Amino acid sequence: MKKFLSMAALALVGAVMTGCSSDDDSIISNPQQPENKSNVVTLTTTVGFDASAGTRALTIDGTKGVKTFAENDQIAVIYKNTSNETVKAVSEKLTDGDLINGGESANFTVTLENPAKDAAIRYIYPASMAKATVATDATIDDAGTVDFTNLNSQDGTLGTLGSTYDLCTFDAATWGGDNLPTGELKNQLAILAITLKDGKCTTGTGDDVNVTSNITGLTVSDGTNTYTVSRSTGAGPIYVAILPTSSVGIDVTATDGTNNYVKYLTSKTYEKNNGYNVSWLMTIPGDFTVGSKKVEFATSNLQATYDGSSWSWASAANPWDRIGDAAGNNKIQAIGVSENNVTVDLFGWVGASSSFTDEAQYGITSATSGYGSNATEALKYDWGTFIVGGWRTPTKDEWTYVFSTRKSGSLVNGTSDASYTHATINTDATGVNGMILFPDGVKIASDEVTTWGTINGTSAWGTKCTSAQWTALAAKGCVFLPVAGYRSGAEVINVNDGGYYWSSSPDPSSANQAYTMYFKSETLGTASPDGRKFGLSVRLVKDAE
Repeated sequence: MKKFLSMAALALVGAVMTGCSSDDDSIISNPQQPENKSNVVTLTTTVGFDASAGTRALTIDGTKGVKTFAENDQIAVIYKNTSNETVKAVSEKLTDGDLINGGESANFTVTLENPAKDAAIRYIYPASMAKATVATDATIDDAGTVDFTNLNSQDGTLGTLGSTYDLCTFDAATWGGDNLPTGELKNQLAILAITLKDGKCTTGTGDDVNVTSNITGLTVSDGTNTYTVSRSTGAGPIYVAILPTSSVGIDVTATDGTNNYVKYLTSKTYEKNNGYNVSWLMTIPGDFTVGSKKVEFATSNLQATYDGSSWSWASAANPWDRIGDAAGNNKIQAIGVSENNVTVDLFGWVGASSSFTDEAQYGITSATSGYGSNATEALKYDWGTFIVGGWRTPTKDEWTYVFSTRKSGSLVNGTSDASYTHATINTDATGVNGMILFPDGVKIASDEVTTWGTINGTSAWGTKCTSAQWTALAAKGCVFLPVAGYRSGAEVINVNDGGYYWSSSPDPSSANQAYTMYFKSETLGTASPDGRKFGLSVRLVKDAE
């Protein structure tokens, strides 16, 4: 006889969410499950389906779906013997003849040795959720009898969940007579039917791409318990049995083998004996919301190197790299650099109307004028032109959004929607001041850095990270903007206490200026115009795919 799969087979199946949406958790009625009856040798389990009796019954489109017993099912019976020892017995496997009314109830046979009828007794269904060995002095409760570690590794299917993990128990303080007590099994877990979307739609219109069918790995953690799903690709939802939660943060990671996704959910409550249809908008680590879309930042600042005959462009080798007051930032002349084999990382802002040519048209010049005469013009050459893959310079509004407007969904050192912090990284070496940007949807604990500064506020380079700590943060998609100072002519100023980054936006009030993002110790400015002639840092972005 085939098993009629629980709650979800009828109950949770099906909720397909479309359109751009916020994370949605919808409770699915009042789930699952059975109850049991028994005597000293033969335990008869009777399942009641009246909702008032607390059974788990789900209704979808008027169709009632309930957990039923099936052939080969077993229960574990935990009891005290006459020596006051805690003992576990496992019932015989159900046969077709043990099932009543199609599995709505069943007769279980179990052998007990010297049971003490004046002591507590517990039934655990399925038997696979009982501890393999129960300590003789164990209290007959969840901690002493249930092996919750079985929930740590699941396969995301409803069938396995229903037959292996869908824990329910019955407890009696004492029992007497010739029969074991009849009792109603109560479900002890919350069941999540999970749909994952890529979360790139941020405007409230259009469709988010459902990525559930491609997911091969999923981890759900409430900070105390972690549930890992390994599965083959296939249609969703992904079913996960979890212990009940009450107003806790939920950390979610997922992978399709190519892309990794993250999500942090705040203050989530999932009650036992309930199923939840959840749709979570995920993000790829390193994605940053900028208005109606997401971007990915380059890992380090832009550099240009001259070998005596040609220029080459690349991002710096490390996020903290800065040339500062060294060749060739301080070797730049009006017509370019004065030496061969030099690298620069501070550039002037050259508008489309400028007559500059050669390296000067990219802002590698100490000239005091000639940077364009139109207050609303675009860059002559966006620096992203030189980096393969569609890179570009952020706009003024994008810089402002990342720092001031964005709701990141991240939890960093207890601060929700964490966006940035003043920081010093690589502290086991020289240590470089700068700004850490936190990507969307990450969770970073207080012990992941050496010390913390102010989050989403100004401080004196408060957050401090060793190189190893920064490597771990970078793996979560964090971005570091080093303090590199600025160049005025061939002089580099304020290297150790000022970071100045160009936007691609001109200042419509002046043909001599363009907008910047800048920060110093205890200072942050995200939409400040500055002279085009000054050499500032460039950090590129590209639109998230």
